[in-house]
Amino acid sequence: MPAERSRITISELSERIRSHILDKGYTAGTKIETEEELAELFGVSRYKIRTVLGALVQQGVLTKSPRRGTYVNEFSPLAASENLLFQYRVREFDLNEFIEARIVIEQAIIPLVIRRITPVQITKLNEAINQMVERKYTPKQADAADQEFHLKLIRSAGNELLSSFSSVVTLLFHREEYRSKYWDPETVERLANEHRLILEAIANGDEKLALQRHGEHLNVRGRVGTKRHPGGHRRR
Repeated sequence: MPAERSRITISELSERIRSHILDKGYTAGTKIETEEELAELFGVSRYKIRTVLGALVQQGVLTKSPRRGTYVNEFSPLAASENLLFQYRVREFDLNEFIEARIVIEQAIIPLVIRRITPVQITKLNEAINQMVERKYTPKQADAADQEFHLKLIRSAGNELLSSFSSVVTLLFHREEYRSKYWDPETVERLANEHRLILEAIANGDEKLALQRHGEHLNVRGRVGTKRHPGGHRRR
């Protein structure tokens, strides 16, 4: 193999294989080349190919089967969310950025939710609200039900790409150091009642009222458009 090609780093090889998949037009369910073929194509060892393919499998990009080969994976909102979640944690974004992102995303999906939500999804959202109230004396469990309400609301928009991004924001937003201030029975009851009002407007197809109630629930006026802290996202 050419000497200059054998020195390709794992990171560079990963990018080249990703580009190769895109350039070839491989779609979900398509079988890609074998390790031997890819090693020959890129002029590297099978070990490097195996390492990159293993990482792409972990990231949910590919699926490997000992007998069938390696295939391009179906899109997985969960896998995408997990990858983004790790990236966001490493970057240590300012909490205010997550708050703004959450508000903008959730407000933007309300019209989609109203058009696409099903009776079954409305029932499940009601169940999440009821669980909040039932668990109000066990704050972490009540907060988990609160989080589940927002995740189910996002998913009811019927857009997997939006779900993968917004789920990460919602998961990160529910960090103990921030959420613990909401952990008392009265606050849980209040938040649950606000959820009921939002869901009622959505179920009735009232977009304006749903946006208003949702905005009041997340305190949109007090949180969006405020001046960012100098120095970017590193403030804790």
